Amino acid sequence: MLIYVDSPSKMTGYNTLVKAQRLRNTYKGGWKKVVVLGWNFVQSIGQDIQQLNDKNLEVLVIPPDLLDQLKTKSNAKKLIDSGNIRFSSLQYLKIKSPELKSYDTENEELIVELDNYVLLSPDALPLDDKNKKKLSDVIAKEPLSLIEYWSIDPDYDGEVFRSKWQDYRQNTTNDNDPYNVVKKARLNVPKLDYPRTVCVKAIDVFGFESATTFKFK
Repeated sequence: MLIYVDSPSKMTGYNTLVKAQRLRNTYKGGWKKVVVLGWNFVQSIGQDIQQLNDKNLEVLVIPPDLLDQLKTKSNAKKLIDSGNIRFSSLQYLKIKSPELKSYDTENEELIVELDNYVLLSPDALPLDDKNKKKLSDVIAKEPLSLIEYWSIDPDYDGEVFRSKWQDYRQNTTNDNDPYNVVKKARLNVPKLDYPRTVCVKAIDVFGFESATTFKFK
């Protein structure tokens, strides 16, 4: 297994993943799998991973305080000897393919539905064993219940996110369930004379943010 560690000053994204794939395929040693370790990630990282669809490419998160723990030789030795260095899996949001339906001469209806939410490993969160077990059960049975807030930009320009619809826990405007967000949104949007790009952002109960985009052809 080949390990590729990205720089703390870089945003790990599509280009990094492709570079790691090339190294795996060309670097001497006959590597079957490559693991990318990153500190910071672009918002579209989940979509980038899905697009590459490479079962022999794994992306993990480096603990943000690792550099501080490695500043002195004694601390580094203690950390290595303890075996407590953990690289967690990445969280990302998945949506079903959005739909567009004609509404009138100037507007159309956009339908966006959440599909899945992949969370950081429970081992990476400051929870005791009992609550980690509960969290694992939630992740296995209903991962979307971990979403605290989500919003939609129906005409994303690739730079600035402008929310035109949102739902959050305890909001009963969109439905009568105060404990979960709605999974599907319908909104009327102006027709465009160019391909529409939709961006969806979500924040989970632990404060982690994820984003994904979809471009209509």
